[in-house]
Amino acid sequence: MNERKLDLIYRRLYSHYGPRGWWPIRTRAGTPGFDTKGYHKNDFSIPQSSQDLFEIIVGAILTQNTTWTNVEKTLESMKSQSLLEPSYLHDTKTEDLASVIRSSGYYNQKAKKLKIITSFLLQGDYLNNSHSPERQDLLAVWGIGPETADSILLYGFNKPYFIIDTYTKRILRRLHYITGNESYNELQDLFIIEKNDNEAMYTVRYFNEYHALIVEHAKNFCKKKPVCDGCPISEFCGKR
Repeated sequence: MNERKLDLIYRRLYSHYGPRGWWPIRTRAGTPGFDTKGYHKNDFSIPQSSQDLFEIIVGAILTQNTTWTNVEKTLESMKSQSLLEPSYLHDTKTEDLASVIRSSGYYNQKAKKLKIITSFLLQGDYLNNSHSPERQDLLAVWGIGPETADSILLYGFNKPYFIIDTYTKRILRRLHYITGNESYNELQDLFIIEKNDNEAMYTVRYFNEYHALIVEHAKNFCKKKPVCDGCPISEFCGKR
């Protein structure tokens, strides 16, 4: 991967879409600094509380194999049942939690995952936001794969881990930068580039915005059936 072209693609996407304001905090939607969906463009101080942090982590699990629209519905249901309070969720029966999160799909598995990750967070005292779990410890938690772990670390704990999801793979493949057979770590390494010996080229803020831009682009142009007319990065297709 040519890091200059990688950065140019980012700049084209940013110019086209503008700041995304990820990770959305649904329970703060419509409050000062947040739009009606909970996005907070150009404010990278999120999470600001243990409540924000826990909601991000819950959302990272709920969004597995479903759309964010379904996650929004689920978060609203959880809020109405006080299930965005870690201690309350921890003490709730798995089957009761599953009935509340049905709209997220795979609700029985996700209820179990939420119970397990909540126990992990409480036992490690990670929700006070003063320290974060190690990536390998997150990956050792049942139900947490690389994509979910990196979502939690990047958006919840502000750690520089680039998220490799289906959208990222699709766009990189159509740009002919990958074959599609690369491992998660190999793809992630494409984004870990040093500007020089001492200065990291990519920061948490850059990773935050870049991943969100990739998701936005995949929804608008780089769909399963691509829409190439008007695509801001179409010139890079087929070029290295």
